[in-house]
Amino acid sequence: MKAKGYSTEFKSSIVDLYNEGRSANSLSNEYHLAVQTVTGWVKNLKSIPTSLILKIVHFLV
Repeated sequence: MKAKGYSTEFKSSIVDLYNEGRSANSLSNEYHLAVQTVTGWVKNLKSIPTSLILKIVHFLV
């Protein structure tokens, strides 16, 4: 089974909500994601500012 693909913008928005104090559990319930998916995105994107991610995505599109 092929994994679902999520846009960088969506991942960044979830990480932003987590960084604002939301728990991985509440985000996974609200957006129907596995808790491990949320925590993986947080781990991978925590050191990259959202503004930089959006600039890169905009440049590539």
